[in-house]
Amino acid sequence: MLDFIKEKIVAKGMSLMQSPTVGKIMESEKMGVVIEKAMSIPIKISSSMMSKRESVVALFDLVTQQDLDELRQNLTRVEGVLKEIKKESGDLLRRVDQKAPEKEPVVK
Repeated sequence: MLDFIKEKIVAKGMSLMQSPTVGKIMESEKMGVVIEKAMSIPIKISSSMMSKRESVVALFDLVTQQDLDELRQNLTRVEGVLKEIKKESGDLLRRVDQKAPEKEPVVK
């Protein structure tokens, strides 16, 4: 649906751009200022929404996607360290078992 609307808008814009009247209007300095302001609107809206989102997240102490990503990275790091510790402790136990002499039971 959105693609259809977008195609219609682009087609209408292209046909308007071919008009000599629109060409003259586009050449004016005022129109350039208007277009520049129109192009900056999405950026202003986005930054405004981001600041609002950050304040809501802080207000309700919510978890963000960035927090989850950091948690996953830390968990992966801890899992790697734990795997190394298990490997090293297993190697150490095998070495201790190999060096320990066989003890015979003492009979009284």
